[in-house]
Amino acid sequence: MQLGEPVKKDLRLCFIYGKEYAERVIGNLCNPINFCQSCGLTCGHCRQNYGTFAENISGVYELTASAHDFLEYPENLFPTDAAKCNVIIAIGLHPDLLHAVPLFIEKTEAKALIVPIEEENWCSAASQRYLSSTLLNMGVEYAFPKPFCSFDYSHGPILNEFIKKFRIGKPKLEVEVRYDTIHRASVSRSAPCGSTWYVAQCIKGRRTENIEDAVAVAHHSYPCTASMTIDPQLNDTILHKAGHIIREAVIEAVKKGQL
Repeated sequence: MQLGEPVKKDLRLCFIYGKEYAERVIGNLCNPINFCQSCGLTCGHCRQNYGTFAENISGVYELTASAHDFLEYPENLFPTDAAKCNVIIAIGLHPDLLHAVPLFIEKTEAKALIVPIEEENWCSAASQRYLSSTLLNMGVEYAFPKPFCSFDYSHGPILNEFIKKFRIGKPKLEVEVRYDTIHRASVSRSAPCGSTWYVAQCIKGRRTENIEDAVAVAHHSYPCTASMTIDPQLNDTILHKAGHIIREAVIEAVKKGQL
């Protein structure tokens, strides 16, 4: 498969967002040739086998509103001509807009909703309770991954298919170890922002005894956009959780690569 060749799948996605982080996720899925420039002139085009899922994205809508505004009729800010889709990804929306998402789901006939949380205020505990109750009654699958790279199987058949088809969510790598050194590293499933591809390149040639330090440097160099403030649910920063996730993924891959 060549870079830019469309991957023909039936699952249709729609993005509604208020934060630039969404552009990373969309860029990772569409995979334009200039999306990742981390390796510069030494780029080996590791992403070319990923292809592109651009044809699976039926809509991308930026919904901006000041965090201090009270939106009396938030549903009026949603597009009226949105195409039908299967999964909606709502990223960094104003709370009033977020609470109106079920109305947008009815219009698009979506069967699943993902609300990534890279910052605590992207979806509060109260908002999660409200959406969970509403979507459960609607028969719509949902997930609130905090951070998005913690997203894994178990949320329902449609969201499980989302992970399988688009190969994004909780990172998964494959490595080959020779003489206690990472000889080869490839991505089976990437963090939604695409950082796993960069980490895989950075750990090649590294000694396994120093692998955790190499992962930490690569993760911060991409860089991760998760919040650096303490999240009360995690009792830690979301950034630190993201760092633990990629570190554990690499360590697991190294153990398997040594067998």
